[in-house]
Amino acid sequence: MVGLHEIKGKNAQIAADYPVTFADTVGLFRPADAQLVPENSSLLGPEMTDTAVLFVGSWGFEELCARKFWQRLAVELSKRGMASMRFDYPGTGDALDRASYDAGLDIWLKTTRAAAEKLRALSGADRILFVGHGIGGAIAWNVAEQSGGVAGLALAAPALSGRHWLREFVALSRIANQGSIPNTGTSGPSMGEQVIPEPVAAGLRKLNIASGTKAPAADILLLQQENRHADVEFAEHIKTLGVDTRALVFEGYDRFIRDVLFSVPPTSAIETLAEWAAEIASKTPSIRHGHEPFALPTTAALQGEGFQETPVRFGQDNRLYGVLSEPKGPRTGATVLVLPTGYERASGWGRISAKLCRDLAKSGVPSLRFDMANIADSPAVPGRPEQIIYGEGQLEDIDAAMQFLEERRLFPVVVTGRCSGGWAAFQSGVRDRRFSGVVPVNVFDFYIPDDADVEALLISSRQPLASYGAKLMSSTFWRRVLSGDVRVKNGIVNLWAMIVGKFVSFTTPLMVRFPFLSPRFAKLSQDFNAIVANDTRMTIIFTEGDIGAAMLETNFGPRGRLLTSRYGNPRIVYIADADHNLTTAEARHAWADEVRLIALQFPPESKAG
Repeated sequence: MVGLHEIKGKNAQIAADYPVTFADTVGLFRPADAQLVPENSSLLGPEMTDTAVLFVGSWGFEELCARKFWQRLAVELSKRGMASMRFDYPGTGDALDRASYDAGLDIWLKTTRAAAEKLRALSGADRILFVGHGIGGAIAWNVAEQSGGVAGLALAAPALSGRHWLREFVALSRIANQGSIPNTGTSGPSMGEQVIPEPVAAGLRKLNIASGTKAPAADILLLQQENRHADVEFAEHIKTLGVDTRALVFEGYDRFIRDVLFSVPPTSAIETLAEWAAEIASKTPSIRHGHEPFALPTTAALQGEGFQETPVRFGQDNRLYGVLSEPKGPRTGATVLVLPTGYERASGWGRISAKLCRDLAKSGVPSLRFDMANIADSPAVPGRPEQIIYGEGQLEDIDAAMQFLEERRLFPVVVTGRCSGGWAAFQSGVRDRRFSGVVPVNVFDFYIPDDADVEALLISSRQPLASYGAKLMSSTFWRRVLSGDVRVKNGIVNLWAMIVGKFVSFTTPLMVRFPFLSPRFAKLSQDFNAIVANDTRMTIIFTEGDIGAAMLETNFGPRGRLLTSRYGNPRIVYIADADHNLTTAEARHAWADEVRLIALQFPPESKAG
């Protein structure tokens, strides 16, 4: 296999990284470009260094925002002759859950050490350079202290104190999770159903690298947060430990980490880290190019209780990353294709999608969840716009997923997704007769005009109209306006659109009867008629009070009654006591029940023949 960079140039489609499994978790390994050039090839890639890079991630929304950052950094390191890998801690992302976390933080530390050894085995490199972000910075410091063959340590906006980081996480979560129902059944910090178990949290509180008396590496790079005095003091402290220290401001960090929907991976930080890592790697001899044939990593399924999961790559040039979740017993229904929401990774906010897929598998229903292009661990497609939500490119990615499932003989297929993922699920059902069922959840609006302000849609889709009155009376809201944290223009656009929608709803019966009178209703009529013509079963889910439910009434009257009377009688379900993200286990179970209800109506395709 030859590196795509070297054959097609810098505008080539980049393949997703190789998924590998170890220690009950999933790692994503990217070889050095030099490893991908056959020994007898006339192509010349970079020399492969004896240093590989392990990314040690943070947790919660910091980790969600950083997935695309890691993927792009891995590509830049590969160009410079360095392999890299990222991984999930137990109980996070695509990793399995542990039956017990009594061992505390040592569980995460052991997994990090296992990841370093796996990276050595895959890359052939002897030396590991650790790159830690957020609380992962403190974990990387701790593991590097106890490891041999450490080439260097890069700390990107690190948590200097685990206790302070947990305190900040709780405070920032209140902002990031506005409108969410708190998870009251947990004993540790949480984001939806993803929880830091209390024994692990107790170990994190004891981490404090600010007062370290011995550096774990001879070379340290610190990307410090702007205007954070503690980071400046930490940089001065490291220098007193007698190591080569480089401290730089992490430019664009606030915009990068504040909200996964609007996160912008800072290219300057990616370039800085890649160049610094290459400089550190150059201090040791390189591995000769083509020193031995590169064995492509193999991926074993993770074995859970009642399910098994296999991370996969698929699509043209293996450009998409996903996880196939299957029952350990016989299949009992259609396969479910679970689409991501916004720019969240496939496991979902609070791991909602991972938990959904495992729930389905335990009842005999397989599923595939995956990252669409330019989201999390799936690279961007050259030529597509940077903003890809509510775009045609996503429908092409869904088609690639369908081809994968068809090749695996995993038809029939039911597709589901939340918010923007629900819109994509619906549009796929409209265009592709191969879908047996469609279950869109909390879709902001089934009609999205081509010239829509997508950023405004993404903001408004998460909040009901009633929330604006409360905000206008809030002093905190006005302080955020004055500081520039609130996008005033988008807020005005959202508010006006919803007010107009209220007026439009008075004409709804007439428009539904005569859809040609309005572009909106003409398109809605066309799409829902296509679902009926395709003989596709559909259940539409909303949480009570969601903004999407209000838009449904604008389009089809109270509780969508005109939709059920004119377009094949789709099932419309409302989930009580739930928020937009379906944060609680009860809301997720209600979603799973509806998906399962449709999936079990279709017997699985036989794999024989």
